[in-house]
Amino acid sequence: MENKNISWKKYLIIFIIASGTTVMYSLPYLKSTFYDPMRAALGLDHQQLGNLISMYGILATILYFPGGFLADKFSAKKLLSFSLVSSGLLGLYFATFPPYTMLLLIFAAWGVTTILTFWAASMKVIRMLGDKSEQGKLFGFNEGLSGIAGVVVSFIGLYLFETFADVTVGFKYVVCLYSGLSILCGILLFFVIKEKKVEGVDKISFLDIASAVKMPKAWLIGGIIFSTYVVFSSLTYLNPYLSDVFKISSALVGTLAILRTYAIKMGASPLAGIIVDKVGSSIKVLLVGFVGVAICEAAYLLLPRTESLMYLAVALMVLLSVLLFGFRGIYFATVDESNIPLEKTGAVIGLASFVGFCPDAFFYTMVGGWLDKGESGYTKLFLLCLGCSLLGMACCAVLNRMNAAEKETTVLVKA
Repeated sequence: MENKNISWKKYLIIFIIASGTTVMYSLPYLKSTFYDPMRAALGLDHQQLGNLISMYGILATILYFPGGFLADKFSAKKLLSFSLVSSGLLGLYFATFPPYTMLLLIFAAWGVTTILTFWAASMKVIRMLGDKSEQGKLFGFNEGLSGIAGVVVSFIGLYLFETFADVTVGFKYVVCLYSGLSILCGILLFFVIKEKKVEGVDKISFLDIASAVKMPKAWLIGGIIFSTYVVFSSLTYLNPYLSDVFKISSALVGTLAILRTYAIKMGASPLAGIIVDKVGSSIKVLLVGFVGVAICEAAYLLLPRTESLMYLAVALMVLLSVLLFGFRGIYFATVDESNIPLEKTGAVIGLASFVGFCPDAFFYTMVGGWLDKGESGYTKLFLLCLGCSLLGMACCAVLNRMNAAEKETTVLVKA
C-alpha cells in the first residue's frame, strides 16, 4: 500500500475509515445511544433487543478469526468498500422496520459485513500506515476521529427525534442517515486507498493463519480486549441505571450518553495514543488504566442508590468512559509492541478479536435478563466488571513480562 509519501494522506484515510466505522457500527449498536427510542420504534422488550445484539454477536464472534485470514490474503480496499456499502444497504432495509424474524436476519448479515470482511482489514491498514513510533497515535486518532464523526451524526439524530413527534419516523430517519453515510465512506475509500501487490500473499493458507492459535501473546492481547470490552459494553446500561435509580431525566441521560459515547472519545483516545508513544509502552498504560477501572466499579458497588448522590454517579461514569475510550484507542497497539510479524497481523488481530469481542454473543442477553428481574441486576453487572478489570491487569502484567524477557534474550544473543 502506498502510504509513506504524504503525511496528510495517512490521516485522510484514517478519517474516512474512522467515520465509516462509526456510522456502520452505529447501525447494529443504535441501542447504545437510542436504547428506549429503538425499543419503542421496533416494539421490542429488553429480552428481544438483547436477542438481536446476541444474534449479531454470535456471528461476529465466529467470523473474527476467518476475517483475519481474508485481511492477510485479499485486497483491503475492496474488503473495506464492500463492507461499508453492503452494511448501508442492509440499514436501508432495516429502516422499513421489518418483522422480528427479518430483524434477526439483518443483524446476522451485519455480523458478516462489519466483521468478516471489515474488522481485521481495517486494523491492518491502520498498522501499515506508520512505524513503531507512531502506532499509539495512529490507533488513538482512529478512535478520536470516529468520535468527531459520532458527535455530529448523533446530535443530528437527536434533532430528528425532536423534530418528529412520532418516534418511529424519527428513528427511521436516523437509520437512513447512518446507512447513507456508510455507503458514501465505502465509495470514498475505494478511490482514496492505493494498493500494490504484496509478494507471497497468494501462498498464504488458512493453516498458516491458524498458527496464531499457538501464540500465547495473541491470547493475552485477546484477554486485554475481552476485559475492556465487557466493561465498555456495561456503559450502555448506565443510561437506564442513572434514569431508574438516580431519577435523572431521559433528555439529560440521552445527552450524557452522546457526550460519553462520542465527545469523550474525541479527546481520550488520541490522548491515550500520545501518552503511549511518550511512555513507549501501550501495555504499561493499559495496566495502570485497569487499576482505575477497578476503583470505579468498586465505587459503584459501594455507592448508596439515592438521588442526592446522582452527581457522583455521573462523575464515575465520565471517569470510566475516559479510561475505556482511552483503552479502545490503544489496545491494538499491543500487536506491534509485541513484535507480531506483519504478515500475521490479520491472523493475530482476528484471534484476539475473536476472544476479545465474544461478549457480544452473550453479554446483552445475559444482562438484559438480570435487569428485567430488578435493581439487583446492576449489582451483578458491577461485580462482573470488577472481575474483568482484575483479569485485564493480569493479562497486561504477563504480556509485559513476556515482551521484556524476549527483549532481554535478543540483547544477550546479539552480545
